[in-house]
Amino acid sequence: MLTARTFIEAQVYTSVQTAADMSAPAVPPADLQPGVNVTEGETAWTYASPSGDIEIPYASEDASRKVGVPFGLGVSTLIDAAQWAVLAATFARRALTADMAYTGQPGQDRSVVELNWEYAAYAVREALKFLPEDADEVPESAIWSEFGRQALAESPQLVHRAKLFDDLQYYEGTLSDFRALYDGPSSS
Repeated sequence: MLTARTFIEAQVYTSVQTAADMSAPAVPPADLQPGVNVTEGETAWTYASPSGDIEIPYASEDASRKVGVPFGLGVSTLIDAAQWAVLAATFARRALTADMAYTGQPGQDRSVVELNWEYAAYAVREALKFLPEDADEVPESAIWSEFGRQALAESPQLVHRAKLFDDLQYYEGTLSDFRALYDGPSSS
């Protein structure tokens, strides 16, 4: 059985595996439903996803929530480094589109803008977890999916240290600027 670090990682993995365009959802995937697509076990939940059953250990989900990392602590065994880099760009495109449409008028929901910029930055951090300290790019062994290999072939710089850090700085900076523009730097 597959193991995810968090429910969010399991849902993103399912989206990547089942989406026709192989990209992440613009908003969080459909709600998990206890007793319907989620069952409790002795040490973990089991998520019955369209991609198959995925186990989410209680300890892993709890630790990730406490630390505030949506995709989980440690390195993913479901989504490879190139997929995370592509997911980051996908979230960023969606954030930019939502950001451009947002004017701060009453009734507008800014959470989609913020969530997508946040997820873009977190996805880059996930790709960076595969990068050895002394390396300029992620090793081939960290790209095991067909989609990841194809993405790397189309964009050889995809998982280079410089690009990943530039992307992270851009996503975090843009989110910070968005928050400062609409109600100050301490917004969440």
